[in-house]
Amino acid sequence: MKHAPFLVLLLLAGTSAVFADNSRLPDGTEFPTWEKPLHFTKTYYVDANAKNASDSGPGTKEHPFRTINHAAQLLQPGEHVIIASGVYREAIRPARGGTSPDAMISYEAAPGADVVVSGATVTTGWQPSEGWNIGPDRETNQPVKAYQLHLDPKLFPLGYNPFALDNVTDDRYWINYAKDNMWNYFRRRGIVFVDGKPLEQVESPSALAGLSARSLSFFSDIRWTPLYQEFSPYAGKVWVESDGLTLHIRLANDDDPAKHVIEITNEESVFSPAKPYQSYIRVKGIKFRYAGNSYPNPQRGLVSTNHGNHFIFEDNSFEWANSVGLDIGDVDWAAARPPQPVGFDVVRHNVFRYCGIEGLGGTGGPQNVLVEKNLFEWIGWQDAARLSESGGTKMHRTRNLLFRNNVVRHIRHANGIWLDIGNTNDRLTGNVFADIPGDVNPHAIQIEGSDALNEIDNNIFDHLTGGVLIRDTNHVIIAYNLFIDCAKVCIDTASGLGAPRPINGHTNDAHDLRVFGNVFSGIGQSAIEFNNPRNTADGNVYGFAPGRRVRMQPYLRVKFPDPPEWDNLESWRDQHDWDKTGTTAEVATTFNPDTLQMSVAVKGEVKPLPVYGGIDVDFYGHSITGTNRMPGPFADLTNTAGSRTIDPR
Repeated sequence: MKHAPFLVLLLLAGTSAVFADNSRLPDGTEFPTWEKPLHFTKTYYVDANAKNASDSGPGTKEHPFRTINHAAQLLQPGEHVIIASGVYREAIRPARGGTSPDAMISYEAAPGADVVVSGATVTTGWQPSEGWNIGPDRETNQPVKAYQLHLDPKLFPLGYNPFALDNVTDDRYWINYAKDNMWNYFRRRGIVFVDGKPLEQVESPSALAGLSARSLSFFSDIRWTPLYQEFSPYAGKVWVESDGLTLHIRLANDDDPAKHVIEITNEESVFSPAKPYQSYIRVKGIKFRYAGNSYPNPQRGLVSTNHGNHFIFEDNSFEWANSVGLDIGDVDWAAARPPQPVGFDVVRHNVFRYCGIEGLGGTGGPQNVLVEKNLFEWIGWQDAARLSESGGTKMHRTRNLLFRNNVVRHIRHANGIWLDIGNTNDRLTGNVFADIPGDVNPHAIQIEGSDALNEIDNNIFDHLTGGVLIRDTNHVIIAYNLFIDCAKVCIDTASGLGAPRPINGHTNDAHDLRVFGNVFSGIGQSAIEFNNPRNTADGNVYGFAPGRRVRMQPYLRVKFPDPPEWDNLESWRDQHDWDKTGTTAEVATTFNPDTLQMSVAVKGEVKPLPVYGGIDVDFYGHSITGTNRMPGPFADLTNTAGSRTIDPR
């Protein structure tokens, strides 16, 4: 089958395609599901704004409870609580979980309700700061209007004061890799919000008046920089006294705090079972907001399963965690092995936004986890990438993870998804990764230290520093993906990185990587870099901008033997027998990470491919059985009718 010399597929907002719903895992088995239709034997109601609400009442619709946590102490397997609109400033500590898929405990917002569970408290009584050299302003030379507040212990009902704790207090070994940016690791965990906007934390009282003249790092010239300026309007600065008991703030325009709502984080986690190892809990339709949690390790979220399993999180949002938004694993790699394996969780149709280190985290080997149709954005703002725990999603030793139909965009100082050490039979399919820049761990996908088959297929990558990094990992299928714009390497490999790294008793050399049917539209440094001859590549399309002749300069790289060898498609074939059915083509693409609109134009003959690796649907969910197989999102290039959006949710 040949194609017209110039084919255009225009994808616009308006009419959404039916997206892939493939649940097959790399080993050919179907993803194991356990969900059943939910039926409840009893319903409790919570409404903090109802005049007759009381935790001493019956919790009926007519006489609801005032707090969610009170309901959490009463709920039995097979019961649920319906929550009315309101801001609930409380820590929810469920006393128990359910017992089976048809005897779950459920926490859910009432239909149409705006339910916010907040880990912050409103403060009042700010007074002009005294006793410190703060002003004058370094630019205007005018007096600085700074205000202070002594933190009453009553503000911290569980005794947890995040302003008295550094971001890193546990397992400090890992900050050995972050010597050039130590300030980020020793800031306080607490965050101050003014009308919902965060204040920038500074290192000294004088910094409230302007930028410090000295470096913040002994190791290199690191200067203070704001963390939130790219996605949140400037609201002012905060300095925390050394004992963590007094805050000093200077608001934008030297405003008086009395004119604003000032909130401070006072919880580490707002939803976490009182005892570990609980199961069969559903959380639906709730906005979780604000937590002063620490950098991993421990991997403790704004919301936590607390070493549990068989949780369902759907239609929630997780916003403004100082570190982790949601953790679904074993919390800490030093924790004792739980009595049941962690995982078996469903994370569906949620929003993860403004989390400082991770949106979704899972350590301890979570298995059979479904993560689908979520939005991850503006994750990693803590600028702690060298801690090697930052990612829209960061998991360890996963097994049978199905990560599909998610949008991962605007990620900073972090990978899009990072699967670290011992991952087995995971599939990442039908996702969009866009706008992930950076110099340290800046990849859309990183799979590390694994020695079993995993798969990356039918994803779209755009505006990235790096696309996929396969590090110290063998046996990965990378097929039918579209790389629109990678500034450096679209598919990269690395092994050892300066020293042997034993995985299962040996150092993985990144072999048996199967790179098939991918489309590279915007190639920066290179499309593919292999560091091992025992890999395969075929049927890939290497695109070049319209109006230019197919370039002969290298865009493929072989890292063995030393020195590395650069290739174009012809020498790639001749020297290594790769991409015998691959081709070059004129490809023009546009993509908007915010609207998720994309247009694609291809000029040239793009050969159809047979189905590879059991992948039987394309990005849109169209069948690709038979021989009329086009690469990745281009599977239906001959069908240009209609308009589509690139939102797989």
